[in-house]
Amino acid sequence: MKTTNMIEIQRNPDKKVIYIKRVLLINPFVYGSKSINIGVDPVVSRHAGQEIKTGVTFPIGLAYMAATLLKAGYEVRVMDPIAERISVRQIYDASDWADAIVMPYSSVQREDIKRYFYDFRDKLRILGGGIAKYVHSYLFQNDIADIILNGEPEETIVDIMRQFPGIHNVAGIIYRTHSGDSVITQERQPVSNLDSLPFPIRNFTNPAYYWDISFFGRATAWILPTRGCPFKCIFCAQHDVNQRSVRKRSPENIVDEIEKIIKEQGVRNFAFFDETFNLDLEFNISVCDEILKRNIKIKWWCAARPDLVTENAVKKMKESGCIEMRFGIESANDSILDYLGKNTTVEKMRKGIQVTRKAGMNYSFQCIFGSPMESEETIKNTMEFISEMKPLYVSFNVLTPLPGSMLFEQIKDKLDLVDGMKRFDILHTDFPLGKYSSEELMGIIKKAYIGYYFSFSFVSRLIEEFFKNPTMGFWMIKTLLKQSRYVYASILKKAE
Repeated sequence: MKTTNMIEIQRNPDKKVIYIKRVLLINPFVYGSKSINIGVDPVVSRHAGQEIKTGVTFPIGLAYMAATLLKAGYEVRVMDPIAERISVRQIYDASDWADAIVMPYSSVQREDIKRYFYDFRDKLRILGGGIAKYVHSYLFQNDIADIILNGEPEETIVDIMRQFPGIHNVAGIIYRTHSGDSVITQERQPVSNLDSLPFPIRNFTNPAYYWDISFFGRATAWILPTRGCPFKCIFCAQHDVNQRSVRKRSPENIVDEIEKIIKEQGVRNFAFFDETFNLDLEFNISVCDEILKRNIKIKWWCAARPDLVTENAVKKMKESGCIEMRFGIESANDSILDYLGKNTTVEKMRKGIQVTRKAGMNYSFQCIFGSPMESEETIKNTMEFISEMKPLYVSFNVLTPLPGSMLFEQIKDKLDLVDGMKRFDILHTDFPLGKYSSEELMGIIKKAYIGYYFSFSFVSRLIEEFFKNPTMGFWMIKTLLKQSRYVYASILKKAE
């Protein structure tokens, strides 16, 4: 039994091997703390829920893994301490129940993860997320994990449970042998037919815990219509997993899931959580047509590229319930857009935004400061562009070499991936890439937030939204007050 192709977990003095029946999938948590968990790791946020600037996201990746495990016949629990505010006692009771524990790894919470997994060394401990595979030697040498997920996880997690302890043939993992060595198995190919995956489970918690600012704090369901993006943005943390391949679910499958959520949870607000929903005009319109054909009354938003906007598509999206498109404009300077690999220009973005505005569709922006050519002039250009375009919301971030991105691959050998990434996020990076220091970048972010959200442009947009739907006034005020306190605690106060 003791070969380098097997893992053995010590449950008792007899050193018997665990055979997996019960699996706990759980978000990272902080012992005895209510600290802000914001922008920790966008790759983790794809797989686990997070509290971010615009709300609390659903742990869709964990829910997908749970669904594939349930389908394969395993007993499964999902816990989200971030959203549910559950106690350590409840977490430990569920952990005692489980044979295996699956958790996304976050550098920010690494000491808490270490403490937690130390207390459950008799379990099979599996870590995922964007950074774990880059620090596997540290994790294994310090007995923090047994297996690390390396790639898309749904099929991998089932193969691990089925083949454990002889897991050497499981693609897409890194594991520790008896001798303490790390073994990297063959690459796991992404799921080609996304319709073959079961819908992520959602009945483990109250759907009201997950909400988005665009729906003013009301329950929101996150879904993934597609995976991957063909563009080469150097900051995108999904590049490593998807390798620019784009895979689409069928419109029928997507709307089947929407109907299931409405029926079982009563939620009618949806976040289309893929990287870029409007990549394919035909697909875009087909999804909208399927919603309209079934006469489903929902509201939804999506991430999109402004330079791919067409009048017909925006009108169809609005007709099917889309209330907002979120554009990653990043910068209003062509030189910075070129550096970031956006493959667009300011003028192309302006034209797409104007089409969106003309169609009566709301839109929001995401911006990135801190590129090597960033200057007072480029920052001014971006802020003036925002003022001119009048988005509903703007998210300001710092250029960060996120694990999984091409930028990370370029400079990872210069980074301290274990001890130097405690503030490794998109707001408080310790790795500035241009002339501005970390402290100066935080000052720029603070000034940008104050400059926009206390501007006439933003106030006038809020008034406009209120008159569109006066019945939402209470929810609008409540949500904005909540997020104002949140942004102050996590961004403005830290920049002082």
